[in-house]
Amino acid sequence: MKITLKKSLFLEKLQPAMGTVSNKNTITSIEGVLIETLPNGRIQISTYDMNKGVRATLDAVSIEREGRFIINAQRLYQTVRVMPEDEITIEINDKLNCTIYSGKASFSLYAMNGADFPNFPELVTDRGFTISPALLRKMIGKVIHSVSDQDSRPMLCGAYFEISDDMLEVVSCDSYTLSKCTYKCELGKFGTKDEKLSFIIPGAALLEIMKIFPDDEEKTVKVYLSRKHAIVSGEDIIFFTRMIDSEYIDYNRVIPKDNDVSVVVDRESFLGSLERANIIAEEKIQGSGRSYVKLSIEGQFFDITSASVNGKVYEELDCVHEGPDLKIGFNCRYLINSVKAAEGENIHITMKGPTQAMLIEPCERDEKFDYLYMILPVRMNEG
Repeated sequence: MKITLKKSLFLEKLQPAMGTVSNKNTITSIEGVLIETLPNGRIQISTYDMNKGVRATLDAVSIEREGRFIINAQRLYQTVRVMPEDEITIEINDKLNCTIYSGKASFSLYAMNGADFPNFPELVTDRGFTISPALLRKMIGKVIHSVSDQDSRPMLCGAYFEISDDMLEVVSCDSYTLSKCTYKCELGKFGTKDEKLSFIIPGAALLEIMKIFPDDEEKTVKVYLSRKHAIVSGEDIIFFTRMIDSEYIDYNRVIPKDNDVSVVVDRESFLGSLERANIIAEEKIQGSGRSYVKLSIEGQFFDITSASVNGKVYEELDCVHEGPDLKIGFNCRYLINSVKAAEGENIHITMKGPTQAMLIEPCERDEKFDYLYMILPVRMNEG
């Protein structure tokens, strides 16, 4: 194989593909990038870690010899990135010696036969929907902080998507926080007569989707759903991931409906106070882990306190408070993540008691977008 490519274009396609390269050193071929020439004069690159993968196509400057080979992904990426000129040539001979050169610089690497690359899952299906990548990224960004990174219940290690004719709902829960966002829109469902589509995408795949696809409201991507995989197809790039095969929790049942402590507070002021309190809250206490932040709601004042063996922080915010006074403690990082993901100048916080969950919701309802964040409290050492 001998091909010449634009370095900038090649890196544009190679960089997002790096997120689906295996680093477990179990199968040598999946530590590499499969590069192959296509009959239409284009180049296709593929990466696959056996759970998720990327396939991208790009135009070549020239193809002198066709071929299909695997090159170690990290070495290839590092090599191409430092090449001195924008045109690079990749040449692989019959002995699998790979030479990459640009200008007067050249690198020698080892390649593998393309036949050693694992087969991709079936990426063609007629069931799915069309969505703007900007909306998909937004919904993922609003819930990804509540995706569990390890849990005995596998469904919590991903985000749950439910799509009806005019509604997209995305939910995540890590046993300590729950995030739910809904967006009213006409999604272009196809290939299904089902009233609803539902599936769970793993957390690692959600991060890759946000990296790969542009924050562009004018563009669209197609999301195909096969029996085991979700495939997101954009312009010249396809990302796919194995879905989590499990029923999701009945999240609406665990959201409290009878909270009687109501607080309306400026979101940015509350977030700033929490971030200052977190400087103290994240300090180790006698080697026993993190402290908590205490919220005290009395009258129309909202007090935020955090203390450790090395210091204490106290801040007072104005608020609109209805219901009983309350003192309650939380993991500060959980609060920060939820308040940061919320929208609006003010947020509406409701609580019931020091051992029951807090809800964060918008003060003013948007016609299209709605959110709810639930955070479980921690047991405080004081009354």
